[in-house]
Amino acid sequence: MPRRFLFFTFLYFVFFAPVLKAKTYDVPLGVEWIRQLKSLVPGQVVITYNTMQVNLRGGDSLLLIGGTRMPLRIDDLYGDSLKPIVVANKNSRVVITKPIGGYFGISFTACRYIKVTGKNNPSLAYGILITDLPSGSALSVNNYSSNFEIEGIEISKIYSSGIVAKTDVSCTNYSTYGNFVMYDLKFHNNYIHHTGNEGFYIGNTSYAEGTGGKLVCSNPSYAANVLPHKIIGVKVYENIMDSNGWDAIQVSAAEKVEIYDNFIRNDSYADVMNQQSGIMIGQPTQAKVYRNIIMDGKGQGIQCFGIGTSIFNNLIINPGISAMAKGTYSSSGKLENSVFTYGIYINDKVCKDITLPRLPYTVAHNTIIIPKIFQVGAPYNSWAPQGINANSLAYITSSYFVNNLLVIDSNTSSLISNPINGVYASNSVPNYSTTNSPAFISTNSKSNLGNNYYSNEIQAVTFTNWLNGNYTLQSSSTAIDGGVSSAVFGNKDLGKDLLLVARPQGSSPDFGCYEMQATKTSSAMPGMYIVPNPISINALAQGTFTAIINNEIPITNMEVKLVGTYKQYNLTVETEELINGKRILTFNGGQLPLAPGVYSVQVKSNGSVFAYANLLLIP
Repeated sequence: MPRRFLFFTFLYFVFFAPVLKAKTYDVPLGVEWIRQLKSLVPGQVVITYNTMQVNLRGGDSLLLIGGTRMPLRIDDLYGDSLKPIVVANKNSRVVITKPIGGYFGISFTACRYIKVTGKNNPSLAYGILITDLPSGSALSVNNYSSNFEIEGIEISKIYSSGIVAKTDVSCTNYSTYGNFVMYDLKFHNNYIHHTGNEGFYIGNTSYAEGTGGKLVCSNPSYAANVLPHKIIGVKVYENIMDSNGWDAIQVSAAEKVEIYDNFIRNDSYADVMNQQSGIMIGQPTQAKVYRNIIMDGKGQGIQCFGIGTSIFNNLIINPGISAMAKGTYSSSGKLENSVFTYGIYINDKVCKDITLPRLPYTVAHNTIIIPKIFQVGAPYNSWAPQGINANSLAYITSSYFVNNLLVIDSNTSSLISNPINGVYASNSVPNYSTTNSPAFISTNSKSNLGNNYYSNEIQAVTFTNWLNGNYTLQSSSTAIDGGVSSAVFGNKDLGKDLLLVARPQGSSPDFGCYEMQATKTSSAMPGMYIVPNPISINALAQGTFTAIINNEIPITNMEVKLVGTYKQYNLTVETEELINGKRILTFNGGQLPLAPGVYSVQVKSNGSVFAYANLLLIP
């Protein structure tokens, strides 16, 4: 065949061949199993009883017809990196449930490049609800599945975990298991509440300091320790987690992990020891954990068993309130089985595996508020919860603990006359604390302890309105401008606070996760913050919220918008006042059809953004 003919044939297919358009396929209510079958003509659909067989291409969509349906199994779908196959609600809400005998909600087996979304109808915050399963988990990504994005899903009343993403080794897959790597997982804008176990269970927890988990098989006979498969690329963000029985978010055996902008409340309510944290980083994960709000958990706020993890700009309120941790008194009056709990706990025993790099931790600009304490018995004879504990670091050196703000105050209704020191070099020996007070930070000589802010008197910190959950700083706070500047300059992670306010605003950064916004008289964009923040949907529907701009510069042709991930709204200013150099704008939230999530409040002058701040809306 002449080369010229081949060349022009190539040009035809590159420039003139018809482009295959993505197609959508409705999934009727009776379907319980969807299978990709390559022997079908592309685009062909065959439904037999409760099974739907398809041959989809990347970019195609499966639209679940609204209504109540049985659990759904999906096998062998394979999109591509630029055009994932989409599984979504069609228009109305999809409810997946099986109150008797249900052991999964949606199960993905051997699928790749998939996007699962409940956002197909902008008026629905969570267009897919998985609920009321008496055993198993709500949504699983398993059996060599990879490259998933999951958003807009509500999960409630689940016996086990909310979302599980991992492949377990077994006697049928061990010969290929060692070659599998899971890639690029994104979980965002989901609402996961009232689960029996974890909210998110991502990655396998059987690393065991590099020895792996024991697998014993017969026919053929096989026995070996097997390490869990690796995950590369995990993002868990803007999720709302409420009342998860075990850890709210758990990620293990992963690298390139980011966990941020999540709201976590009442984690670990089942009060099972060793299953208690708002966020748990398992072995040998390397992660960034930032801008999370963690409240009223029985477990540690954040605990980490990985390497090289950065924990910054988190707000942790009332962690470690486990009843189990408090122990019990014997008939002789001796306190037994009491254990420490923490705002942040770090352990590097994974580095018993000598193949791992011993990368240091950075723990900076976190705000930890502990309003209740309990006694821990012999041999320590101390108090808990503690603020930050890194005393178990035995292998990793040069970790840095700096610019954190810690308050431990068990008497919040009145002032305390005897402040406590609260910083201890070690808790590895009996009676390390003799002041009947918990440690704010407990470290050892392997780490660097920078400047941090400690208080046992919450009123003395001068938070904006801590009684109503606002832990931003007033201008009179002694936590302002006291941080270590060198920790921030040149560090892009620490260059902004929890609300994305640039840091520092003054001569040095403020302690904790919030930077006090300075009043500016130049034409530069002024600081702005929202009160209250976060705010519940019910509270917003029944009242107002306020934007406070640290500037009196006139705003011309003012517009205010509330911008969400998927939709934006115009806000009407109810009142506007100038008080002590600040412009105070009040808005009525009762007419906003809002869903939970993170929103940006943007004030515009002559069409350009004049000031902005983030608002977290919770259920």
